Amino acid sequence: MKRAYRSLLATAAAGVLALAATACSDDGGDTSGPIKVGAINGVTGLFQTPEVPQAVKAVFDEVNAAGGINGRKIEFISKDDAMNPQRATEAAIDLIESENVVALVGSSSAVDCGLNRATYTNNNIVSIPAVGVDPACFTSPNIAPVNPGPFKLITAMLYYASETLGHDKVCMMFVTLPGAGAGIDSAIKEWEGITGKQLALKNTAVGQGDPTQYLVQAKSAGCQAVLYNGVVGPWTAQAKTQGMQDVDFIVAANSYTDANAEVVPADIKVYAGTEWQPYTDETLPGNDRWAKIIDANKIQKTAFSQGGVMAADMFVEVLKTIKGDITRESVTKAFKEMQPITYPMVGTPYVFGPGDAHNPIEGSRFVKAVGGKWEVLPEGFIVPGKK
Repeated sequence: MKRAYRSLLATAAAGVLALAATACSDDGGDTSGPIKVGAINGVTGLFQTPEVPQAVKAVFDEVNAAGGINGRKIEFISKDDAMNPQRATEAAIDLIESENVVALVGSSSAVDCGLNRATYTNNNIVSIPAVGVDPACFTSPNIAPVNPGPFKLITAMLYYASETLGHDKVCMMFVTLPGAGAGIDSAIKEWEGITGKQLALKNTAVGQGDPTQYLVQAKSAGCQAVLYNGVVGPWTAQAKTQGMQDVDFIVAANSYTDANAEVVPADIKVYAGTEWQPYTDETLPGNDRWAKIIDANKIQKTAFSQGGVMAADMFVEVLKTIKGDITRESVTKAFKEMQPITYPMVGTPYVFGPGDAHNPIEGSRFVKAVGGKWEVLPEGFIVPGKK
């Protein structure tokens, strides 16, 4: 594994050197043709988000149909990395060197940020992911996702459990993906700093098999609320068997699907944190535009497709502020100097900015499984530490 990773890094480094050695044709500086924009998405493989590049393209098609940006059309090039590190690295190099894209917009890869963060920095190109997954998406100078991400979401979930639901004994039972441990710890520490509280129980080594042992552990600890990010069906069925009807279970955004709402037993309380306005209610602010685009293009309605629309919208808004030629250099400068943009589908304004780390979107709205469907709760966006 270590040899393979070193080999992968070597490949990426070689690609960066090759980029540095090329002439001025690699700077996205052609101002006579289309504005080329790239993305790295999981269309196949273990982390599949095919609806994301479809949503991004739908927004750009809308812009192109209206005449483009200063008469120039946007050409969108999405690369499928299939959650394969080598393919993700090669995709970034190809988009930057061969396609001469001015930016990456709407990426939704589980491995892109960690592998390509140095490539983006070294080539002075920005990435605006629709779905930031790993910690590197939020701790890199040239990457700023339009979603809160799993770690800010954890802080919001903990805050909701302790401050909105009013629980003293908040517990966490999490399946931890490789490389996510530090991000989880940071999220917990942020919640502790805001509330002055501590977890009654923490288990971040939960397996995906029979959940009985974990639920027994939570019951013995007297947990009033349990954060959980694994498979919903077996977990809630066993919670019913264990007689845990008085516990509030709060699941992560990955569990916010119609299918999961359908399998929750009627007397088990399950809440889900969302990163954007809950997509199951199209009357919520911002969802009307998203639903119109998604419906018109027959794209699957998911929370991730919301991120695709938002990322594309943010890019277009910033492009409109550029005076003069639209190149990689001018796009990067515009994002680093942009003013915050309020977008109704999220809890805080989006801004890229000049810093070394970017996690501009914070907060979560919460839904509850009721009668086999998700019911949107009335509190609005919960942004920890802010009233």
